[in-house]
Amino acid sequence: MKTKNLLFALLSNLILFPAISQIGLEGIVVEKYYISDAADSINAANNGAVYPLGVGSVTYRVYANLLPGYKVINIYGNSAHTLNIATTTAFYNDPNYGFSVYQGTSLNNTKKNTTLIDSYLTVGGVASGLMGVLKTEDTDGTIGNLQNILANTDPLVGLPITGTGAQDGLMPGTPILPVVLGITSELEIFDQTAGNDFTTNGAAISALGGIEGVTSSNHVLLGQFTTDGVFSFHLNLLIATPIAGGSQLFVSSSPETNEFLDTTLNYTSGIIDNTGIEELQSNAPSFILYPNPTQDAIAIKTLNTNLSGSEVFDVQIIDMSGRTVINKTKHSLADPINVLGLKEGIYTLKLINGKDTSSLRLVKF
Repeated sequence: MKTKNLLFALLSNLILFPAISQIGLEGIVVEKYYISDAADSINAANNGAVYPLGVGSVTYRVYANLLPGYKVINIYGNSAHTLNIATTTAFYNDPNYGFSVYQGTSLNNTKKNTTLIDSYLTVGGVASGLMGVLKTEDTDGTIGNLQNILANTDPLVGLPITGTGAQDGLMPGTPILPVVLGITSELEIFDQTAGNDFTTNGAAISALGGIEGVTSSNHVLLGQFTTDGVFSFHLNLLIATPIAGGSQLFVSSSPETNEFLDTTLNYTSGIIDNTGIEELQSNAPSFILYPNPTQDAIAIKTLNTNLSGSEVFDVQIIDMSGRTVINKTKHSLADPINVLGLKEGIYTLKLINGKDTSSLRLVKF
């Protein structure tokens, strides 16, 4: 297909690999954005939703967490690395103002009915002049809702998105309309169409020139997905480095030459019902590694003041082929980890504490 040839030509022109001093992707963050209630479901039905908005449906936001100065160029799938986004039921989308890929919906229409919890892919943008940010980083409140719905204050999703004290995760910015390559009707499952699995091996959703987040943490929204089923994805990312012409490829499995494995590009939620919901990755503790790069040993420091330091963590270090090369239990994060025997290269260090998992980039020289 001509569109696939165009995609591969685009990627080959962009993928330049200067000497790597640091890895720009810190990981993928999944945020529980909202849980739908009965008022939301009734509004959806009254507006002609073909696929209903089930009570208890969860809206997930998926972000790329980048180092400062790095940009998302595209989300892609190719013959070696499938792009997949799926649910066990169906994806919900507002029947009047919804879209499957961000297209610059006006602020006024974003306030209407259930548009704010649509399912769609994006490269940062949520509405005209507004970018997606983590709710905890939103400093300008909420745009509200014209029908007085989306008002659930379920503590499982943290901050409400409408009403008093709400933060809706929208901040002023300059969204880029995504360029969609190699995709035709596959995206319709995000827009009131039968289907629950989006899979492609020859397509991309691109921000030509790249896009950064609008807060200092540089989180770029990749998509928002509302479902009452089990939600999962396998993503691959191309990002631009601060060095002119530089870029890095991150894949969810089986990295090839000049590709980096990032295990956070794979995700599966817990089973969702009206009695409870799994805590998601964005609630996991935050950590840093030092020194990084390292030659002989690595230490772990927590940035979470709620941790006492006595928690037990399972530590896995995974090489670029996906093989676990170190697997141990730590009873104190203060104890260093000996990596002298590892080959030079890029690794993923996973910290697992119960159901919380944090993935960190480790460079061994």
